[in-house]
Amino acid sequence: MVGAHSGDDQATAKAQTVVMLTTARRQSQILEILDQRGSLSVADIARDFGVSPVTARHDLTVLADSGLIMRTRGGARVNTGSPNEPSFELRRRHRADEKRAIAQAATRLLGDAQIIALDASTTCYYLALELKPTAELFVVTNGLRTAEALVDRPNISVMLTGGILRRGAFSIVGETAEEQVRKARVEIAFFGARAFSPEHGLMDFDPEARVKRAIASIAEKVVGLVDHSKWGRLALLPPVVPTNDLAAIVCDRAPADSVMTDLERRGVQVLVGEGQADEGDGS
Repeated sequence: MVGAHSGDDQATAKAQTVVMLTTARRQSQILEILDQRGSLSVADIARDFGVSPVTARHDLTVLADSGLIMRTRGGARVNTGSPNEPSFELRRRHRADEKRAIAQAATRLLGDAQIIALDASTTCYYLALELKPTAELFVVTNGLRTAEALVDRPNISVMLTGGILRRGAFSIVGETAEEQVRKARVEIAFFGARAFSPEHGLMDFDPEARVKRAIASIAEKVVGLVDHSKWGRLALLPPVVPTNDLAAIVCDRAPADSVMTDLERRGVQVLVGEGQADEGDGS
């Protein structure tokens, strides 16, 4: 009887996981459609995805709570703030001091690397600004703002991926971007994230997640850049990069001792901005 109960519990847990992933993918697709159309109604979501209006409202609430969209009466719109202020600019200004501190600390991980990748996150934008003008680097990125930050650096060559433009995020995504990235070679890839769980890793929404996975597949090392507000947050998708595959995490506040111990056990180096650091035992 004990074995039967155990089997039932496992089956229930598996079913719950499938439902959670299905919900996550639907919410990710809603986000992609919003990027393209600019706005969606609850009725649109219910019709297009074959769900109830209650489920559609719940999906929009989850996305709005993550700061990715703005709720409107009867639906939602892209989180742009105003017609002339794209969502990237809003995110860039949010926790700007923390992101600068993370970027400054992250430069200490460059070492002798000559080929690096920066994703389209706002934290990687700040890292691009921190790169020394005299640094001789080749930078692979799918971020338009990141590439723009490096335009006046004559010693830094930039490979901007081809693909589909996400206007609100100022990023390039899609199969073309992923295929182009896989042909490159990267020594260190720096990734921002929507969330980070020491148990699961760096997490993000599609389609950015797919490009990051492509970059991670050809990178010798992957470094996560996450401010304290991202730690422990529930993600809507499986990890972009599992914790065990990370070389380092750079943050603006030292994590709890138990978390630090766990990361060190996994071989993940931890750096803290504003001059504090824990070297860990991985690099």
